[in-house]
Amino acid sequence: MSEFGHILTLPILIPLVVGALLILINERHHQLKFAINLVSTMGLLAVSLILLYLTDYPQDGLNAVVYLAANWEAPFGIVLVGDRLSAVMLVLTTVIATGALIFSYSRWAQVGVHFHTLFQLLLMGIHGALLTGDIFNLFVFFEVMLAASYGLLLHGYNVVRLRAGLQYITINLVASVFFLIGIALIYAAVGSLNIADIAAQASLLEAGNRTLFHTGAAVLAVAFLTKSAMWPLSFWLPNAYTAAAPPVTALLVVLTKIGVYVVLRLYLLF
Repeated sequence: MSEFGHILTLPILIPLVVGALLILINERHHQLKFAINLVSTMGLLAVSLILLYLTDYPQDGLNAVVYLAANWEAPFGIVLVGDRLSAVMLVLTTVIATGALIFSYSRWAQVGVHFHTLFQLLLMGIHGALLTGDIFNLFVFFEVMLAASYGLLLHGYNVVRLRAGLQYITINLVASVFFLIGIALIYAAVGSLNIADIAAQASLLEAGNRTLFHTGAAVLAVAFLTKSAMWPLSFWLPNAYTAAAPPVTALLVVLTKIGVYVVLRLYLLF
C-alpha cells in the first residue's frame, strides 16, 4: 500500500457520510443543506487536487497511489488505485459538480426532495468508479451512481421527465445486466476480478479460456458504450438531457464520460 494510500478513501467516504447526514435534515432548512453540500463538494475538490499532485510528483517512485482495504493483498482484497488519469477525472468531476451545485441554489434544488443527498451519493458513485481496482466493485459503484442519477433525473416531477426517466432507467438496467454477464464470463476465464491481475493473466490464457475472455470483454464493451451513449447506442441521450433540470444535465454529462474512462482503463490494460 502506498504511503498516502488512505487519501483514496476520502472521495468515497466524504460524500457517503455527508449524504447520510443530509437525509436527517428537514427540507425546510434548504440553506443549511446547501451549505453542507457545498462544503463537502469543495472539500472533495481539494482532495482531488492533492491526489493530482501526488500522482504528478510521485513520492515513492510510482505515478500511482494504492490503497489495500484492511491490508489484504491483491488480488484477494478490495483495492483502490489512483493514477494521473483518474486524478484528472476526479478534478474534472468536482469542478463541474461545484458549478452545478452553485447554479442549483436559487431554484432547482428546491423543486423536489433529497436533491442534496442524491447529489452527494452520485459523487460517491462516480469517485468509486474512477478509483476502484477490480471490476466487481466497478459494477457496485456504477449502480450507486446510476441509482442516484435516477432520482436526480426525476427531481421536480413532470410528465416529460417521467417519460425520459423511465427510458433512461430501462436502458441502464439492461446495460447493467450485460455488465454482470461480462464480469461473470471474465471471471470464469481468468479466475480473478482484480483489473491488474486480469491484465497480467490475459496473455497466458489457453485457447478455450481466451475465447471466453474475449466474449466477456465484448459484452462489457456493449454495456459501457451504452452507458456512455456512444453511437449507435445513444438514442436515449437526447430525451434525458432535455428533460432533466440544467444542473442535473451537467452531471449527466460527467456520467457518460465515466463509461469512456472505463473503456480506456480496461482495454488499454487488457
